[in-house]
Amino acid sequence: MRRVIPVLCVLLLLGAFVAPATARPPPRDVSGFAGGFDGGQYQPYDYPASNVSNVTLTVAVSANGTSAWTERATLTNPEAADALRANETLRRAVVASRFDHRFARDTGALHSRVRGDTLVVTYRLAGVVHRASGSGLLLAPFADYRNVYEPGRADVTIHAPAGYRVVSHPAAMASAGDVLRWNATIGAGDAGVSPGLVTFAPASAVLPYLRAELAVLATYGLSTLGIGAAYALLFGLPLALVGSGSVALTGRRSRDVWGTLLGVVAATGVGAAIVHYPATGSVVAHAFHPFLLTFVALPLALLATVAGLGLHAVARRRM
Repeated sequence: MRRVIPVLCVLLLLGAFVAPATARPPPRDVSGFAGGFDGGQYQPYDYPASNVSNVTLTVAVSANGTSAWTERATLTNPEAADALRANETLRRAVVASRFDHRFARDTGALHSRVRGDTLVVTYRLAGVVHRASGSGLLLAPFADYRNVYEPGRADVTIHAPAGYRVVSHPAAMASAGDVLRWNATIGAGDAGVSPGLVTFAPASAVLPYLRAELAVLATYGLSTLGIGAAYALLFGLPLALVGSGSVALTGRRSRDVWGTLLGVVAATGVGAAIVHYPATGSVVAHAFHPFLLTFVALPLALLATVAGLGLHAVARRRM
């Protein structure tokens, strides 16, 4: 039993770190033009297939919490450009299949046009700009915990609201005052971001970093606390039962036993919250892989709980 319990605790701790690390799917391209156009292969309409080049994505952030998006791409097949230019109904259907829903949100004011061989799509996206009481702003369409977002072949430009400047951004992006650039070659390190949080503050603001961080805290503070609570219950409580049970076996006072129990639970929850801040996804679906949660973490937690309760029971008999 003395050998089994430490091994069980180590496995439980490994589960706490392995579960989130294996929860993310492959990287996601941020442009709606990714992959080109297949000619409506799986749609009730038909048009000439085409690859794309010269892809750009421009995001204009407004201080009122809205964002305007413009995406452009050159259609390498002139027949595809002619078909989409001549048939507005077809163009609307093709564009809607790609741009009606972006970053888990419905788009608004979706419009498109063809200029020469270039397809231009504009839309508005709500719910991706978050405000704080200190005038800070957070742009977070690329923040979902489950994804690594990449620019792919697109050249991405993000404009701060009028009178604002960029405060913080991922290292993969490069800033110049109120403008951010992001593509496969600019910035430091890998082009992918996760989470891809961008913050802004008024250009003349005092303590701009604090104002911007308040926007992040206001947006993800509760979800981070939820992650901490989930870890405290799933991993901290079983470990605490084992730890406090071991303390009880030594004959220590009840205050020491309770102190160990509460201390381990609290330390686990606080540590998880600090490590995961800002937690940009839901507590269970985004922080724990469902398979590992069901078949690894929960059984290990249950075994550790039973072992801890057993230690407490033995300690009570010795009293």
